[in-house]
Amino acid sequence: MIEDLDNQVATLKELARKAERERKAHDAGGPGTKPKAVLARRLAERKVPHTLAVTSGKGGVGKTLVTVNLAVNFARQGLKVLIIDADLGLANIDVVLGLSPDFTIQDMLEGRMSIEQVAVPGPEGITILPAASGVAELSTLSEEQRMALMDHIDHWDADFDVVLVDTGAGISTNVRYFVLSVERILVVATPDPASITDAYALMKVMFLNHRIDHFELVVNQVKSEQEALEVYRTLHRVADRFLHIGLNFAGFIPYDPQLVQAVRQQASVSQMFPSAPSSLAFASLADKVLKQCQEDRENNGRAMFFWRRVLDENVRGPEADGE
Repeated sequence: MIEDLDNQVATLKELARKAERERKAHDAGGPGTKPKAVLARRLAERKVPHTLAVTSGKGGVGKTLVTVNLAVNFARQGLKVLIIDADLGLANIDVVLGLSPDFTIQDMLEGRMSIEQVAVPGPEGITILPAASGVAELSTLSEEQRMALMDHIDHWDADFDVVLVDTGAGISTNVRYFVLSVERILVVATPDPASITDAYALMKVMFLNHRIDHFELVVNQVKSEQEALEVYRTLHRVADRFLHIGLNFAGFIPYDPQLVQAVRQQASVSQMFPSAPSSLAFASLADKVLKQCQEDRENNGRAMFFWRRVLDENVRGPEADGE
């Protein structure tokens, strides 16, 4: 599976080089000017959203709840937010929010619907790209499907400030592909030893096979901040010793009966119980994550549109540099 993903990245690199050549031809007004080049230029000039993957090594740790409540808090700050339900075969963003979408990403990939027709509105003006549930063939997308999904999103005439990707759990090809596509990776874990072990396994695979060396940890379902910090220290100690990667403590979400109640009523706790301990924690987490995203963007001085993150800094190649 790792070899397949590497092959797909190589294909994406070639597409990026081709788009860059077409953009330069358009700028020069030469015979290479084509509608496709015009589109490539417009994509290069569009607003670049902050992109975050919310992922986990183990299922059932509250990954989707973190995604939804982060989105609500981002939207409350006046940001235009997109959630992509990237747990393609076992989707549940719509269930958590009590939505009944008519179409899903599957309809888009199979050519029945456009991305605009699939996208649905959510709370606080959030836009959601829903996935299908119980569709085994989507659990491992083919190269063509990944390319088609990238193409749909890259050509979507909609500018977002933040894109949140709710991945599946584990280390499948789908999960790794989505994690490779974003600027920041939020790993959700709980004090459960199995969750901690699986979170480490996820980071290990992403580092050893894809050289991803920086992660943010969100500890969920804890009794106190101290318990959350103990989970962080355990993971940080092992990751630093054996992988030499950066692991930051993004924040924690306390166990909260009001969060459980909101889930049962298919609503975000941030909306239903804004003063609940978990709501306050989500608001704090959103503020911290957004601040870090903005600082990174300012310090790096370079940003890429969603999906083109997969191409990496070295993708541009000699053609892009005019050599």
